Amino acid sequence: MASAAFGALAPSKIPLCPVLLLGLLLSASVLWSMANAANPASTSKQQPSKAISEQLVGAINDLARTLGQQLGASTGSNSSKAEIFSPVSIGSMMFLLLRASNVQARSELLTVLGLEQFKTPRVNMSIAQNLGRLLKELRHDIPGKGILDQLPDWQSARNCNSATADYDDEEEDDDNYLEEPIQPNVVKLANAMFFQEGLVTDEKFVRTAQNAYQAQIQQVNFAQQPHAALIAINDWVNRSTHGRIEEILTQEPDRSTQVILANALYFKGTWETFFNEPQYTRQQPFYPDGENEPSVMVPTMFAGGCYPYHYSPELDARIMAFPYRNRTTSMYIILPNDSNRTKVRHLQATLSSAALDRLIDRMRLQKAMVQVPRMHITSTYDLKAMLQKLGLNALFDNSRSKQKITPNGDKIRPAKLFIDQMKHKIDLDVNERGTEGGAVTITAMERSLPPVTFRVRGPFLLAIRHDPTKMLLFYGAVFDPS
Repeated sequence: MASAAFGALAPSKIPLCPVLLLGLLLSASVLWSMANAANPASTSKQQPSKAISEQLVGAINDLARTLGQQLGASTGSNSSKAEIFSPVSIGSMMFLLLRASNVQARSELLTVLGLEQFKTPRVNMSIAQNLGRLLKELRHDIPGKGILDQLPDWQSARNCNSATADYDDEEEDDDNYLEEPIQPNVVKLANAMFFQEGLVTDEKFVRTAQNAYQAQIQQVNFAQQPHAALIAINDWVNRSTHGRIEEILTQEPDRSTQVILANALYFKGTWETFFNEPQYTRQQPFYPDGENEPSVMVPTMFAGGCYPYHYSPELDARIMAFPYRNRTTSMYIILPNDSNRTKVRHLQATLSSAALDRLIDRMRLQKAMVQVPRMHITSTYDLKAMLQKLGLNALFDNSRSKQKITPNGDKIRPAKLFIDQMKHKIDLDVNERGTEGGAVTITAMERSLPPVTFRVRGPFLLAIRHDPTKMLLFYGAVFDPS
């Protein structure tokens, strides 16, 4: 049965997997706090540290898990097809807002992020240095250990686990025969802040936004030229996503808008082990709520090769990684046994950022045949209501923001920020695009039945992770990839 199911494998060129994310914050009024600038203790230089960086990564990743649980509770148990977020995109925006907020909003933000220990000014300042270092490692996509000084154990292995006794341990890795050049992944995380012309801002904050968060600062005239502002923002979106998304705003901003914060994540990678050519992708049944419930037909990709894999009896689930070239970023699929919606939601609630890290650390390379649905997931989320339920209120309450910014030499009156809208948009495309290559891998896998067969035919958790920083580009549940 196994050879028949996978017998249509054919050579394919390196497939591209472009994924991108757009987040949008629309603010009807913005007021910056100068509390930190007035505190000499907060301006001391601090070097990035592993301990603080780990806390920030855990906070970012766990926030997406919390938002996913909340989304599942609000939409009902059977209504959504997928609930995928970009933790790194949401997190970079939240931390950028943290730098722009006054004491009350900052306190609420840190509580929502689970970082109450950073509420003192001196410790709070360390966030920018550490997050800036993490984002720089992510954007540059350089292989090897970074500030966290750790990589998954499976990355140090070049051949499959010797525990698979049916295979010759001296057999060379199939990738040694590939002639295609290794192309680096493209990772672009961009933030932009579009201010109403004449709005006075803290120069120290602007420098931090540009240096630590790589945020572009641009002045537009919402009050008198909202259409020109619309064009400027959509042009930035178009350039930041390499033309994949042409616009994020379809209507002119309100003339009372003072600032718009936008975020775009663009990622394009090539698989280390290739899937079949597109013409060999076949319609296969997928069971959105388990095999005892109705199925849907989805285009399904096939591949054979050496994959990181682990079976967890504690979680009653299996995890497999699909590395991209350079092994800096991997797509992880966590699949419960006899999967259904209830099991996936329970697994998501159980799998904290630290638990996911431990699970990945236990993975070992195994020869495997895999069957994965081709996916193109697009979603737009309104994060405002979700974050309010978590206790983030000051940012969205304009009744608390009656003060106006007025120039006063080099000083600005401390005041509060409020946000009118907070949207999060993703476009995730996982495919097998290509025309040639990969023949040696497939030939090797046809020699005998591999010890692992990984068929994704029911709901699962998906995580696209930058392994040196452990930052999740995408994370969430997929119930129906059709």
